[in-house]
Amino acid sequence: MAKVGSGDVGRLNESRISAVLADAFAVRASTAMGSTLHAEHGAAILVGLEREVTVTEPGGAVVRGRAVVVPPDLWHAAASPGPTLGFLYDPEAMPHVAGYARLRGGPCPLEGRLLSRLEGAVTAHRASLSRPDVLGGLAREIAAWLARESPRRALDGRIARVLEALRDPAADRRLAVSRAGVSEAHLQALFVRDVGLPIRTFQLWRRLLTALLAFARLDATGAAHAAGFADLAHFSRTCRRMLGYSPSELRDGLMK
Repeated sequence: MAKVGSGDVGRLNESRISAVLADAFAVRASTAMGSTLHAEHGAAILVGLEREVTVTEPGGAVVRGRAVVVPPDLWHAAASPGPTLGFLYDPEAMPHVAGYARLRGGPCPLEGRLLSRLEGAVTAHRASLSRPDVLGGLAREIAAWLARESPRRALDGRIARVLEALRDPAADRRLAVSRAGVSEAHLQALFVRDVGLPIRTFQLWRRLLTALLAFARLDATGAAHAAGFADLAHFSRTCRRMLGYSPSELRDGLMK
């Protein structure tokens, strides 16, 4: 997720805001969930606190469960009529979570011991789920469980260096590519293989995260410009395509 400083975290994670945007994950606690078709560059774990979560793919395939895991970069829509938690993990910062999700080959319900542990942790903190420190703690706890359930795969060193450079959405893509020491076409192919999406799309994802962080302290137009979007419309279209909501919808319906 977007790299932020301690001051930014403080502004975003005020006690009245039931959402967290950190270096390696994001969490949103909402009164209900209903996203449009989208593909986010993150491994998602969607938890229905009172009702099941329904995840639908473009072809019509439907998966339901109290907790559903969705791999990164997969087009889908998600809905749950009651209170929900949405955990989104950076695939590069937390590759074990992304690896667990990808091994399932598509959206799948969380079951067995992992579901029991998740339900137990959520129940224990149910009265405090609007607090960002509680949401962040749950996100880290879930990631630790999945680390013991999935294999790790090292990134190609050239891709790792390009990723590090491009975490700044203002970085010069051409300069980062030129320093990789391989042709642009070869690098693009390696990037898609290891990261799951093209370099340009990854940069757009990073810009979106920067804009959402800025949106915690600015209006939507100011956040769009701060992150380098041409205008508010571009910010809104990108947010809906990559997260299934407009920026304002992401802030609406949060638990109080």
